[in-house]
Amino acid sequence: MRKIICLVLLLGFSITAAAAPPLKLRKFYLTPATVQGSVQGNQALTACADGFHMASLFEIFDVSDLRYDTTLGATADDSGFGPRTGNLGWIRTGGASLNNDGLAGIDNCLMWTSTNGNGTVAQLANLWDAPGSIISPWEASSVLCNSLNQVWCVEN
Repeated sequence: MRKIICLVLLLGFSITAAAAPPLKLRKFYLTPATVQGSVQGNQALTACADGFHMASLFEIFDVSDLRYDTTLGATADDSGFGPRTGNLGWIRTGGASLNNDGLAGIDNCLMWTSTNGNGTVAQLANLWDAPGSIISPWEASSVLCNSLNQVWCVEN
């Protein structure tokens, strides 16, 4: 009798586990390199589609926990279902309102309201044998806020 109860319990647990819905991964994308997809720093906060917002690097840092939206985002010949590499996009820093340091991760076009000064852009590295950094596989730089760049977006 004890063996039958154990078998029923095991079967019940395996059926329950198999019937669990798949984990829904949060979507992210890089706006396409078009007139609408490339914007100056003061327009970065409004460049993402409905249901998405401009991403902070740390919202999308680990891309293995996300799903790239290939219908909204920029792709390349060998993207598959993953993100495009080697394309810079405006990205939120998580810091104070600054624009004159010329430092990636610090500058944010005065909280994305100005075309003066500098803002931070990031890209997924496309040179896999390049030396790493604290944010690998991402690379970042500070660029002029009046330059046109794509924007990293993440699902709300």
